Amino acid sequence: MDNYKITRELKSTLKEMIQELVPQITEFRHELHRQPELGFQEYETARRIREQLARTKAEVLPPYLETDTVALLYGEGKASEGSEGSEGSEGTERQTHGRNITLRADIDALALTDRCGKPWQSDNSGKAHSCGHDGHTAILLGTALVLSNMTNSFSGSVRFVFQPAEEQLGGGKALVEAGVLEADPKADAVFALHSWPELPVGTFAAKSGLSMAASDGFSITVRGKGGHGAKPHLAVNPIIPAAHIVHMIEEAVTQSIDPLLPVVISICQIHSGQANNVIPEEAVLSGTIRYYEPGLKDIIDKRLGEIARGCCLAAGADCDYTYRKGYIPLVNDKGQTEFVRGTLIKWLGAEAWDDSLGKTTSSEDFSFYLDKVPGTFIRIGTGNPEINLHNPEFDFNDSAIESGILALCALALEYLGIESE
Repeated sequence: MDNYKITRELKSTLKEMIQELVPQITEFRHELHRQPELGFQEYETARRIREQLARTKAEVLPPYLETDTVALLYGEGKASEGSEGSEGSEGTERQTHGRNITLRADIDALALTDRCGKPWQSDNSGKAHSCGHDGHTAILLGTALVLSNMTNSFSGSVRFVFQPAEEQLGGGKALVEAGVLEADPKADAVFALHSWPELPVGTFAAKSGLSMAASDGFSITVRGKGGHGAKPHLAVNPIIPAAHIVHMIEEAVTQSIDPLLPVVISICQIHSGQANNVIPEEAVLSGTIRYYEPGLKDIIDKRLGEIARGCCLAAGADCDYTYRKGYIPLVNDKGQTEFVRGTLIKWLGAEAWDDSLGKTTSSEDFSFYLDKVPGTFIRIGTGNPEINLHNPEFDFNDSAIESGILALCALALEYLGIESE
């Protein structure tokens, strides 16, 4: 904001506050990593977050979806032009009608066995923070703790959203539909950080415009006729048409879709049978679909259904085919992305920004926030390209916590206005 400027004293004070807080936030991150919880089951995670937020000036709201935590922190500084104040319940004036910046972190874990090998490795069998959500949550909490001590440096409000169920279940979509961005004060801009192993620690990146793919899912249940493995002619082996379906899906993309329009179809699960001498009755396969062009959804859905039914008909089997609409493409607002770039270069230096990162076929339910409010999804470097997200050995790099908190604090202070000298 042109009407405001960063003072050296404020910048130095902010960095000192963050550095002092980092050990505590790092330990909090380790606690979350030890106790990962799956989507819409994050009760202990939410309890820990709320316990920490109770130490701040933020107003913690009742949950929208049971396991979410949303808190509002009001600035006490001079209001920006056009903003209004209202009298709080304790008689202190706070800015409820100034601008609002909403910051989001996802809090759920993956259904994986943790093999990070660290002392804080998961104690919850089959659950792991292998996508860095523990790091995102710790950074956002640290941001709330720091900004709570700087409320005289901004006007308006900061909304902190600790969102459940980002992994496949669409907690972001549900939270947006529940009105998290529309509640007073309405969000004027939304931002989120996400760990990115390919980027060096302490660096950030965001692509303006279309940045991440849509993500849908499908499942096919092939029903045959069970029997003895020694007498396949008396049975209908569902594994045979299932294998043909896998092969045909790979070919169908190149034959049905413009090669200039990227599409990724990955079959990630096949389940069938319990013994090596018994022909099973069913074979179930499922996968994920990624694309950028919304109009491709109907083409892909139609072709997958035709392939499934055609392969089963030829083999004398039946099938159930289901296509599940998932996440919409993630589109970063051009103006807000430039704001992020300029702010982070100003506060962290030119070396902290990477302009080379392009689109990815990964998907994110933060796309539903950006569909309603202008903002940017920011990738934060964790510096380990050999171990990528969703790998059982992945662990968020603690060295990125300090820069992550500084980045979010800087965005809030710049967006809501730092009082000039």
